[in-house]
Amino acid sequence: MQHHPKRKHTRWQWLKNWIWTYRPESIDASTRSPMPIFLALEKLKRENGLKANQIQFHLWGEIDPYYKKVVLDLKLEDLVFISGYKSKEETLKKLKGMDLLFLPLEKSNSPLHRNLFIPSKLFEYIGLNRPILGLCEDSEAKEILEASGLGITIHPDNENELMNFLQQLISNPGLLRGFVRNQQTYEQYSVQNATSKLVDILNKI
Repeated sequence: MQHHPKRKHTRWQWLKNWIWTYRPESIDASTRSPMPIFLALEKLKRENGLKANQIQFHLWGEIDPYYKKVVLDLKLEDLVFISGYKSKEETLKKLKGMDLLFLPLEKSNSPLHRNLFIPSKLFEYIGLNRPILGLCEDSEAKEILEASGLGITIHPDNENELMNFLQQLISNPGLLRGFVRNQQTYEQYSVQNATSKLVDILNKI
């Protein structure tokens, strides 16, 4: 048998390349932002006279004060409500009372691969069995969200598509009743949810 030194390293080269290129800096976390929603709401209010009895957007937790200023600057105080930290029980109760859950996701900064990050919040939202608006590009998380049967996925840079969706939702609130959780997908990824939580714990050690 002849020795081929070049072939020796090719079997796992794809994995090595993936590990070398997939780094924290490969992810653009700036897109995990409510700004696309704010801008869409401001435009709908300015051009269509959107009112508080038609739609409300709630944020809570450790929210950057910058976003509170943006809400004031855009005159969205009647549509956007930002509050502070809530306990796990309060959060679950509030989430269950929402018609639509909001999940902005990171974009990839690398031309070599798409975003592979899957946040544990994705599985938590699917577990709540509520429709989910995911602002995301092509990614692993997007595929799971769409397979769940609960996902409305829109690219964070696609202002027109987001506007059109919000307009449809305002004119037809019953639109959300058409989103039904795929139980098979939910059960399939419930294991991944547990794994994701374990990874979060290990990363904090």
